[in-house]
Amino acid sequence: MTNALSASIGTCTVASLRVERIGEDQGWTGQVGRIRIEYTDAPPDAPDSVIAKFSPLDIRGVFGGREVNFYQEIAAAQGFAVPICYHSVIDAQTGENIALLEDLSNLKTVPFVDGCTPAQAEAAVVALAEIHARWWNDPTLTSKEWLFSIAESDFAEWWAQYPDEIARLLPHTDLSPRLLEFGDRFASDLPAMLQRIEGAPFTCIHRDIHVDNLLFGSEPQDPKVILVDWQTVGRGRGTSDIAYLLISSLSPSDRKSNERRLVGMYHDHLTASGIEDYSQDQCWSDYLVSAASKLFITVTATINFDNTTPHRTAWRTADLERLTAFFDDHNPISEL
Repeated sequence: MTNALSASIGTCTVASLRVERIGEDQGWTGQVGRIRIEYTDAPPDAPDSVIAKFSPLDIRGVFGGREVNFYQEIAAAQGFAVPICYHSVIDAQTGENIALLEDLSNLKTVPFVDGCTPAQAEAAVVALAEIHARWWNDPTLTSKEWLFSIAESDFAEWWAQYPDEIARLLPHTDLSPRLLEFGDRFASDLPAMLQRIEGAPFTCIHRDIHVDNLLFGSEPQDPKVILVDWQTVGRGRGTSDIAYLLISSLSPSDRKSNERRLVGMYHDHLTASGIEDYSQDQCWSDYLVSAASKLFITVTATINFDNTTPHRTAWRTADLERLTAFFDDHNPISEL
């Protein structure tokens, strides 16, 4: 730990460590702990604790390796609304990895089932726009083969299983006809759909940006929002993050009454950052079609992970209710 934190603590040494497990339902995306640190003669800005993120035990390297690469190659020295990464390393052969991140436990978390406020969503939209604008159509993204693409998945197979799994997991839930039609189109014409949501104009996207992955400031000196858990970072349309955020994290009524304003705000921030040749109409159309990104993660998590604990069942229920409400309000297949 002394070596890992050397850039932050100078020549002082770590005297002792205490590890605390944090988070619910760990295992499939990694292991997370808080490490409390005591030093010998520490400088004033030495961290009292860090968040340590380790590889998953059973699917080592699938998620966490991308997050390490994100901090090393995309977020480094950019000033984005993400945690400070004190140290990160990945074994190229095994995929085993670790990242030591800023402990932001002083910031506010919001339970997924509660959802966030429009003002909190607005802060996240602005933070995402800053990242998206910096990496907008950046050709170096195409050489970063570690960025996740839906093409790597078995979405068509998972989609075929999805209705039966929902019937088993949430037996009193009816799937929206529009959602089913859109999912069928997505699964049957995957190359065209991927071109629409991952093709140019592309940028660096979080891909799993819901309220559980947001930390909010409550004091004047705090950042408004911090975006965490970059384990599924990829390349795609920036609206994939905006659609994911608004569908996942706002109540259906708040999303419906604020989405035009928030998507417009996102576009305004891109324009102010120098992004050209991307109209408001195209941004809105991309937003609607980008529901595919949200549907993909919903299906992936429903099919591949244990959703039978009370916490995960409540999560899946709220997630599907919000996604269904989006398809009740919109027909994104008309934008294809």
